Amino acid sequence: MKKLSVLFAILFTAITYGQKTVNDYKYVIIPEKYEFSKEKNQYQLNALTKFLLEKYGFTTVMKSAEKPAELQSNNCLALEADVQNNSGLFVTKMVLQLKDCYGNVVYASDEGRSREKDYKTAYHEALRDAFTSLEDLNYSYNEDPIVAETPKKEPKVIASTTTQVSNAEEEEVEAVEENEMDVEDATIATTEGKFYTNDNAVYFLKENEAGYGFYQKGMAEPFAMLIASDGSDNFIYNSLTKQGMAYFADNGDLIIEIFDRQTSKTVKTTYKLQH
Repeated sequence: MKKLSVLFAILFTAITYGQKTVNDYKYVIIPEKYEFSKEKNQYQLNALTKFLLEKYGFTTVMKSAEKPAELQSNNCLALEADVQNNSGLFVTKMVLQLKDCYGNVVYASDEGRSREKDYKTAYHEALRDAFTSLEDLNYSYNEDPIVAETPKKEPKVIASTTTQVSNAEEEEVEAVEENEMDVEDATIATTEGKFYTNDNAVYFLKENEAGYGFYQKGMAEPFAMLIASDGSDNFIYNSLTKQGMAYFADNGDLIIEIFDRQTSKTVKTTYKLQH
């Protein structure tokens, strides 16, 4: 009888797990770096992943960002995004995977491909191609989710007034927070009050809660928004007619990249910083 009960329990678990879909998860966590990358957000791939997931209706959280309270108490409410690089000598191949809190693959996209030679262009084109699979998902979060696992391990929470931490841990957290503030201040200092030119027109950025409004000089309303995506200088570019990515070059220029579906090319526009 005991063996029969165990068998039923195993079958029930298998059936329950087999019924899970992406709709049972409220969040998707985006890592700062993929295994095949040499540095954080290399080629803006992680920011692009965040942008594309949000485009298809997912609520995303960067792995290093502060998590919502419910996610802190139960990390199994989220899937974690991963990108597999299956590239060969002449073809760039990428697959998006969404994994649960135990590392199980809940969803894997079709393989996206690109024959472009430039690494960044090829990675972006292949990743966007892989994301076309999500169109058939019609993602919509299930308010009464099946997901109810106990978190595998306690989530890391930045020190608060109710969290007991050692002096060394507290100092480490304070150092991280100060560093984040420095990065944010530096970003604002290099953008707010600066002017950019393109095709003899002058533009400027104005800070807001979402990131920045992008204005043409002489106009009272912004023609586009730069939405902060991961706490760095990478932004989601959003206008009435176009969506893409924006970031700052080392020399301070503002770069806007828009993917043209008709040509399957990324169109890059540079707004020169006036010195």
